[in-house]
Amino acid sequence: MSMNIAIYSRKSRFSTSGDSIENQVQLCKEYAQRYDYKDTNFIIYEDEGFSGKNTNRPKFTELINDIKNKKIDVLMCYRLDRISRNVSDFSSTLELLEANSVAFVSIKEQFDTSTPMGRAMIYIASVFAQLERETIAERVRDNMIELAKNGYWLGGTTPLGYISIPVDYLDNDMTERKMYKLEKNEPEIEAVKLIYRKYIELKSLNKVETYLMQHNYKTRKNGFYSLSSLKFILTNPVYVKANKDVIAYLSETGMNVSGAPDGKHGILIYNKTKTVSGKTTKDARDITEWVAAVSRHIGILDPEMWLDVQKTLADNRDGYPNMGKTHNALLTSILRCKCGSFMRINHGHISAKTGNCTYYYSCALKKRSKGSQCDNGNVKVSDIDESVVSYLENIGIKKDTILYNFIDFNKAQRKDITRSNRKGELITLISSKQNQITNLVNKLSMTDDDIAKILLAKIKTLKEEIATSELELKTIQEENKALDNQEIEIAMLGIMLDKCADIRNLAFEEQQQLIRMVLKNIVWDSDTGSLAIEPVESIIEGIKKKPH
Repeated sequence: MSMNIAIYSRKSRFSTSGDSIENQVQLCKEYAQRYDYKDTNFIIYEDEGFSGKNTNRPKFTELINDIKNKKIDVLMCYRLDRISRNVSDFSSTLELLEANSVAFVSIKEQFDTSTPMGRAMIYIASVFAQLERETIAERVRDNMIELAKNGYWLGGTTPLGYISIPVDYLDNDMTERKMYKLEKNEPEIEAVKLIYRKYIELKSLNKVETYLMQHNYKTRKNGFYSLSSLKFILTNPVYVKANKDVIAYLSETGMNVSGAPDGKHGILIYNKTKTVSGKTTKDARDITEWVAAVSRHIGILDPEMWLDVQKTLADNRDGYPNMGKTHNALLTSILRCKCGSFMRINHGHISAKTGNCTYYYSCALKKRSKGSQCDNGNVKVSDIDESVVSYLENIGIKKDTILYNFIDFNKAQRKDITRSNRKGELITLISSKQNQITNLVNKLSMTDDDIAKILLAKIKTLKEEIATSELELKTIQEENKALDNQEIEIAMLGIMLDKCADIRNLAFEEQQQLIRMVLKNIVWDSDTGSLAIEPVESIIEGIKKKPH
């Protein structure tokens, strides 16, 4: 069976120079011959004089219909922007091609979804659609900021000391909307006031944290207060009864302040973070983009007390020396204590002979609670780091075994899925039955009622058979797609394993990055003197698989 290659060419203005319609088509044909597309039938679609800002083009519309009708095996173009300059349209076109098992080749960018690397590149296209979504999100954000300037609570994590109450209202178009307001939560307010009083008394976040742990004060989620959560509470103007002095302080920090202070209502801050490139985590905006608005909720702290706390925090920050990095510990932010807390770096003694300092990993919870919540012993950084490096070296040595098991498993599955060229048979079968339906429909107008009933029954049966075949075809396509993705993952795993074998020759930052990529958990237990190391699932799976 010959392969139908659709060549699509487009040029905004009629021209015979540069990447003209003729040149685009010729270059595509030469590419097909060079890369050995055998037994090919070229179908040419040309839109000359049409812009790429949308897909409202006659020949492109015809191409899309032919793809949906299973007439095309490969779509080839000179450059990606010949398809569309609109990122959303381009992403939609790729999804349509994938759904209809049509390979896509852009000869200029070497984007070929018939190859493993090309299939990997298709995921990059999802970034294009994200750009348009972010533009919409930006407009929504601007509208939310305008609401914020009027003192509305726009949702999110309700601050400690308050509860969020929904309020229904009608907008200018008499459409029912939902807004929220903050109301006091008396038990939590007492906790907030205690935190402020203790900070004024102790003048140290660490000491406040220790006090709360020793007296078993818990957060809303029944955990211990961390330094970051305490700092957030102590710097949050939601609690202050805003007056002119508070507004002046916030303005001096660079925030955009809105609303008139009355010594009664608190302040809400908006627009502090932004989502970058579709990440689920958020990055902080510059403080000059923040909006501080006098809100509609009642504050709980006198302005003098709140401003006193801000001054103490600033004095402590300015007076704390920046010691810089004094150690090369590989496992910070990944090594955990047996209690579940992270283990941090502690300075030990300095050798009189060498002048070098010994560093230890110590449980953060143990340190913060002065031993009241955890008793796990410290461990030398050098000992633990060496154990982890040796572990990764051994993992790297097993690369061939791990990858062999994955590759062998992948080949066996692919062979099973594609046996007897079932995919091609199904496509041919579906096309044949669709043609049969077309012929039967044409006969209906020329037959009497009795024969028409027979033909309608036959058409119904054919449609049911097509649906069954399409379901089987879809299953095969999805299984093959999963195996294609697995091939990419295997290639990435091979790169990581090579780095594991060579870890001692990597720079310190590369070693840290590799550890975070390859290891899921590392836990130290001083009672047993054991270090539990758990790699990511792909490595565990690769080791466990049995060769075929």
